[in-house]
Amino acid sequence: MNDKNIVLYERYDGVRFVLDRSLSKYKEDLSIHASHWKHKIKQLIDTNEVDLLITELSRIDPVGLEVTQYAKKSNPEMKIIWITVLGCNIFREQRESLGNIYCLEKPLEINEFRNFVLKALKMSKGQEGN
Repeated sequence: MNDKNIVLYERYDGVRFVLDRSLSKYKEDLSIHASHWKHKIKQLIDTNEVDLLITELSRIDPVGLEVTQYAKKSNPEMKIIWITVLGCNIFREQRESLGNIYCLEKPLEINEFRNFVLKALKMSKGQEGN
């Protein structure tokens, strides 16, 4: 299987580490590029063929929405997962206008997160590895 490229934006180092590690058992099939810097995320989008953007969304930090809009301009078909503590319904209008966006609410269950990533990438559980 070809590697799938994931770009992950998360402000908090601990959360970013846990999300990144939760996908580590798929390391032969996934390349994960993570950062908490907006300019680094944009650079990763520009220099990689990105299959999935995972970004946190909050009202106090607009970076998640900004990098989503940037990614959609770069590749309108790019799949995106938003992670938010505010509830997905608050961002319903933005999701509908941007399209191809999954939304997860914090606190996250790691299995739920993994399943959303696999679904977004259209990877079956049979491809998970051991």
